[in-house]
Amino acid sequence: MANPEPVNFIDAVTATAPEDDAAKVGRKLDRERRDHAATRRLLTAAEVRLAELERLMDRYAAIKPADAKVPAWVAPKATKAKAHHATALLMLSDLHLDEVVDLHEMGGINQYDRAIAERRLTNVVEGVVKLTSHYVAGVTFDGIVVALNGDILTGDIHHELAVTNEAPTPASIAHWVPRLASALTYLADNFGKVHVPCTSGNHDRDPNKRRTPSKQREESSLAWIIYNWLADMLRGDERITFSITTSPGQVYPIYGTVFHQIHGDQFRSAGGIGGLYPSMLKYLHRMDSLYASQGQRVDYHLLGHWHQYLTGPNFIVNGSLKGYDEYAKTSGFGFEKPRQALAVVTPERGVVQQMPVYA
Repeated sequence: MANPEPVNFIDAVTATAPEDDAAKVGRKLDRERRDHAATRRLLTAAEVRLAELERLMDRYAAIKPADAKVPAWVAPKATKAKAHHATALLMLSDLHLDEVVDLHEMGGINQYDRAIAERRLTNVVEGVVKLTSHYVAGVTFDGIVVALNGDILTGDIHHELAVTNEAPTPASIAHWVPRLASALTYLADNFGKVHVPCTSGNHDRDPNKRRTPSKQREESSLAWIIYNWLADMLRGDERITFSITTSPGQVYPIYGTVFHQIHGDQFRSAGGIGGLYPSMLKYLHRMDSLYASQGQRVDYHLLGHWHQYLTGPNFIVNGSLKGYDEYAKTSGFGFEKPRQALAVVTPERGVVQQMPVYA
């Protein structure tokens, strides 16, 4: 028996359908072709970006968690009589580099873009040197700890960010890593030694993940690329050391004071009266209990995420570099100036001064 001739679906439809129906089918096919072409373009762009990130990961995965060591200069030390030593602690988080905050949408309250971010980052690192050299007297600084605590880039985890950011995320990483390296070098030139503990934020997550993951949070984040690239770029500078681990939180001492550094997106604000405080204090209590059960004491918690500069007896919450934005304005949040947290830590008294560095 001979095989029947193949039937062309489009010919069959247009041969039997009235002229109006044929036109509808044709228009539908045209739309589907355009949608298909658009989907293929998006897929191709995503594949290109993934390939770029994979190449970066292959290049900078050379920095292993085993490389991370607390340098000797932040360990407890005996000091001579009348010789006062200290270590500065700067938290750099929620920089949201390459995000664009539109001046007109903000009603003139705030503006942010790449050029403004570069000026504000310069103001922060220069401000740290000015504050510690002109407003803190009578101490010799052994160095500075720069806590990189997440949301360094704003990323494109939301569609509106992908549309309005200064550049695609891989291009943003390539632009900002050398500038962050320059900032750390400047601090090393002024403080002699710099130690950099690194933790990721929620904006650092892979945009293909709908939520910040609990498993492999650090290694799957864009912050992992930024931090490892920074460490690799500065590997030849013996004054600068890094602590990059697969844990979303780090615990480390500065002299005898123990700090717990984590981004702060692990809990939600309770809202209403008290705002952030009830949820935060419950979370910090749970963290204290967890580490105490392992024989570990925590004296201070370092948090970012909330874009509010807050200090308390056992916590420092950081501000942001971008300042007040469209989301905060629409949500009716209180105005917050762009600033970062600075503290002075001594061997005898722990944290003796806390101050914001205005950007």
